[in-house]
Amino acid sequence: MDVRFACIAGGEIYRQWGPLCGQDRRVAPRSTPFGDSHEIFLVDDRDCPYYLLPRHGTGMRKMTPRDINNRANLFALKDMGVDSILAWGPGGAITHDVAVGDLIVLSDVADRTTQREGTFFEESPLGFLRPFPVFCPALRHVAAEVLHDLGLHYHDGGAAAVSEGPRMETRSEIRILAHVGIDYVTHTFVPEVFLAKELQMCYAAILYVVNYAETGSRHRPFASGGLFGGLTEIDEAQRLARSLGSMGAVVDKMAQAAGADSPRCGCDQPMAGQIDAYDLSSDWRKWFANGSDA
Repeated sequence: MDVRFACIAGGEIYRQWGPLCGQDRRVAPRSTPFGDSHEIFLVDDRDCPYYLLPRHGTGMRKMTPRDINNRANLFALKDMGVDSILAWGPGGAITHDVAVGDLIVLSDVADRTTQREGTFFEESPLGFLRPFPVFCPALRHVAAEVLHDLGLHYHDGGAAAVSEGPRMETRSEIRILAHVGIDYVTHTFVPEVFLAKELQMCYAAILYVVNYAETGSRHRPFASGGLFGGLTEIDEAQRLARSLGSMGAVVDKMAQAAGADSPRCGCDQPMAGQIDAYDLSSDWRKWFANGSDA
């Protein structure tokens, strides 16, 4: 079976697909030169099959962002034939022009992490790549079209600062980020997007807004008492539930679009210069130490 599309998300996968994430659909963990990947599930009862990769479990099984084995996850998906990835993740809004529950097709990130393994090539010059554009322009366009067609409230573009976590940002940190033009804060998408680029894969990210960051904005005060500020207003809770409930439909439609012929995006070329300069094998698995053993 030729499966070229995957969705990476958190516990939303278990809540959204529920019984589909069972042993009969479980095709990984998969062994890689970077350790074992996380669980991967195959959804093949749709028009176009795709993989689901949860970043972590739910409840007390949830791991901190820095403990996610991103390198094994991305290597495993590439090794399974995936060339397009849609990533989902929560975030807080610094900008005043969005509402809780809005979906954001991100266009840029600012990496503020310090403890994550951010490249496959720690001991070689192969990781000197230009991360521009950060996200696949063609897949971003598809994501925006799908969100529009489904009638969801979304914003096409925006920059997210990715913090180390697990704690959230202070008010002073948010003021600094706002001053340099950052729109959202999250713990997600880095280093996934950079690892995908090293593997020459298309990668787009949808952030769903769960709260307002500590800005003292004109919106209602940031409510205490809950991980994401309580979400005490029923309309906010409803908007957020609708956005999360749409995830399955969005992934289904994007998998279909990714399986069709799409405009050339250039995501299959970031390593072209390195391939020529270092006479790399046409087999990407041989770019890595012990890659032939994967």
